Amino acid sequence: MLKKRYFSLIMVLTLAVILCASTFNYSYGQTVIKVVVDNTALQFDVSPINVSGRVLVPFRGISEALGAEVSWNEATQTVTATKADTTIKLTIGSRTALVNNRSMALDVAPQIINSRTLVPVRFFSESFGSEVSWDGNTQTVYIASKKEDLKLSLKGIALGSSLQEVTKVFGSPKRIDDSEYDFKWYIFHQDYKNYAQIGIKDNQVVAIYSNYDLWDSVLNIGTEEKKATELLTTPIDRIQKGSVIYLLSKNDGYRVFPMENSFLTVFFDIHNSNKVTAIMMVDKGTEEAYLPNKSYASSLQRVYELQAFDLANAVRVREGLPPLTWSDSAASAALKHSNDMAASSYYDHTNQKGEGPFDRMKKAGINYATAGENLAAGEQNAIYAHEGWMHSLGHREILLGDFKRMGVGVAFGGPYRVYYTQNYFTAR
Repeated sequence: MLKKRYFSLIMVLTLAVILCASTFNYSYGQTVIKVVVDNTALQFDVSPINVSGRVLVPFRGISEALGAEVSWNEATQTVTATKADTTIKLTIGSRTALVNNRSMALDVAPQIINSRTLVPVRFFSESFGSEVSWDGNTQTVYIASKKEDLKLSLKGIALGSSLQEVTKVFGSPKRIDDSEYDFKWYIFHQDYKNYAQIGIKDNQVVAIYSNYDLWDSVLNIGTEEKKATELLTTPIDRIQKGSVIYLLSKNDGYRVFPMENSFLTVFFDIHNSNKVTAIMMVDKGTEEAYLPNKSYASSLQRVYELQAFDLANAVRVREGLPPLTWSDSAASAALKHSNDMAASSYYDHTNQKGEGPFDRMKKAGINYATAGENLAAGEQNAIYAHEGWMHSLGHREILLGDFKRMGVGVAFGGPYRVYYTQNYFTAR
């Protein structure tokens, strides 16, 4: 992935610059065996053991960690675990297990040690759909439990919904934009309230983005980070597209989660207790088919400028602030700076003539009382540029600042491929 960078600069009358599970080990003889479920090390009252190359763990402890209900039949010496539509029955000393009444062979039989029933951890966990791996160097069993795929829709619109259904719910779009994917963004809002971008291909929804509380799910705008991560699978740090693996950026205020038929990107607000601030879904096939090119289509320049403006206003209105008015003169100054950075391969508020943003705005004929500038480079699209600005305190303060007007200029080329400049001001 391309390296992404941000700068912010602000002037208020006079120039001011803003630069922006605890673990528990168990031993059996000289061997230490650990069991980790979904990144949490488990504690058992009886230590896991290794029998003929198979790790056995306490039945009740592993069942509770995987969310299964348990029972014990003293007469038959049988334990039963049930989760959703799966029921597992194991009998002490027997190498035959029942999974939904189907007989399955075990390599090692369950046994009782210190009044606790121990069961083969791989068989038991995989029967419930979990993924199990073994690290011989650290003597650790890693279990990724299966979670129900979170069903997400926006006011009833989900991936696969028809364009007719979309317009019935949201009305006519404010604008239809190209995208770097093979779909078009339909832009919806009411004076920037209830902002949504819905990706349409062949009259079907293949992508959804919104930073408003419109999602039909327990995962929504304002959801606490802990709750969000409990609802979702383990985030990924890479996506394979064909024979190429694309690494995802780290520590940028968002995480990508693989869903059954999509990739879900959740943006977190580190300046508001890491609560969810925006959500984006992209159809799995659509995302995997998108291969970043060395150059952008020229039509995307205007798209990214308008979307960066819309996104800023959407979050301002959401936070109780007035929307900004578009300024052609500010946009012209912003575009000239983005073009200059791309053409001359530099990235800074100060250009190679020594001119800062306030010099450039004055040259554009802007007589300001307050002014500010945000820069970004290397972001895939305007959504990521905007969310990156919201993640950075200096940029966020400008984006949500006491300004009246704003213009955006986006240029393609240079070492970062894409350069974004936002110029904000209030007239004197």
